[in-house]
Amino acid sequence: MNRFKPVELGDAPALQRLMETNAGYTFRISGSEVEPRAALDALTALPPLVSAEQKCGFGLWDGELLLAFCDVIIGWPEPCTAHIGLLMTDSHRPRQGLGCELHEAMVSELLKIDVLRNLRLAIVETNAAAGEPFWKSLGYRPTGETAAYRSGSVESRSRIWCRTLRGKAGPKRYPGSE
Repeated sequence: MNRFKPVELGDAPALQRLMETNAGYTFRISGSEVEPRAALDALTALPPLVSAEQKCGFGLWDGELLLAFCDVIIGWPEPCTAHIGLLMTDSHRPRQGLGCELHEAMVSELLKIDVLRNLRLAIVETNAAAGEPFWKSLGYRPTGETAAYRSGSVESRSRIWCRTLRGKAGPKRYPGSE
């Protein structure tokens, strides 16, 4: 049975194992293998001017085994938005609905925060073929906003996608977002 609960610093070994099952993701976005500190970095990395209290990690667990993880920054880049930094599932359990289940549970948690209205994420172009169909199925749509992206040997662009928190409708269409 999958249990939804927070993922904290003490859970770094379980997150590291999960990240190592997704070596292809890491290679697509950084051009390298999963680093030994990848889980600690995922649990502690913050955008500029964001406090540690704004960062939440959520997971689906089967006992001590972490099956899926998502990282969320509350109130960034604006107070009414929650930014999803990463959502990853165990690659040894494909097509079991873990990503959708985790997303649904995360949305239920975020709905408890009255000020939040929007969900936001960035899809790195080098991971777009793998990521875009999933996010689109959950109601996210591109905003047209892009940013330069660099990690390790990968130089790319990231595209910002959004959806409303209270419902599946995507945001208004922006010029160039089709």
